[in-house]
Amino acid sequence: MNTNSLSASPNILIVDDNEDIRELVSKLLMSEGYGATVAADGDDMMAHLAEHKPDLILLDVMLPKRDGFELCRQLRMDPDMPPIIMLTAKDGEIDRVVGLELGADDYIVKPFGGRELIARIKAVLRRTRSEPAQAANTLHFASWRFVPAHMEIYDEQSIATPLSTSETALLLAFVQNPGVPLSRDRLLDLTKGRNSAPFDRSIDIHVSRLRRKLGDNGKNPEIIKTAWGTGYIFTCTVEKS
Repeated sequence: MNTNSLSASPNILIVDDNEDIRELVSKLLMSEGYGATVAADGDDMMAHLAEHKPDLILLDVMLPKRDGFELCRQLRMDPDMPPIIMLTAKDGEIDRVVGLELGADDYIVKPFGGRELIARIKAVLRRTRSEPAQAANTLHFASWRFVPAHMEIYDEQSIATPLSTSETALLLAFVQNPGVPLSRDRLLDLTKGRNSAPFDRSIDIHVSRLRRKLGDNGKNPEIIKTAWGTGYIFTCTVEKS
């Protein structure tokens, strides 16, 4: 196990069954000032998580016993879990879509360059560690109450629905810009810092997930409407408390 004792530095948990990759990524992260912890499979990962919660998880898809998709699904059942970047040797769009649908915050295809990996990590951590001032507020729209700091939305019966870090960032971007048509590029700027591939479909996937959680009919949405030729528009009046 590789660790960095700088407690103020973000700690990254690397989950990969390839020892060479674990060692290479650990050295890269520590050279950039991050703490690095490694796990060879899902059981090892869960043992680490029981003792210490990292700031971010790098999760390989192709793992023994339980693959990364299954583990991502399990992790996302706990709203307190840190953000997840999936590592995949598969460049097929369907694999990226599956990972994002399961709640991953980003994905990166192997083999990847060190600079790209660090840029992706910085972008995800920037979203989760440097919350806008409004994130401390409770925001009200339609019949929903949104508490960004808790990464949850609450219905009229105060029943909570957890959001992933990406869903929280996306909904926050919408409620901060009600009635304003937002292009996919603008939403990527607001939520990912533009560290994304061209024609990145993650915005569409996360909008679809948000609509489902908000009970917003995808065929005829009333809260997050499609602005044809532009992107999306959040139609509700927003109040904060």
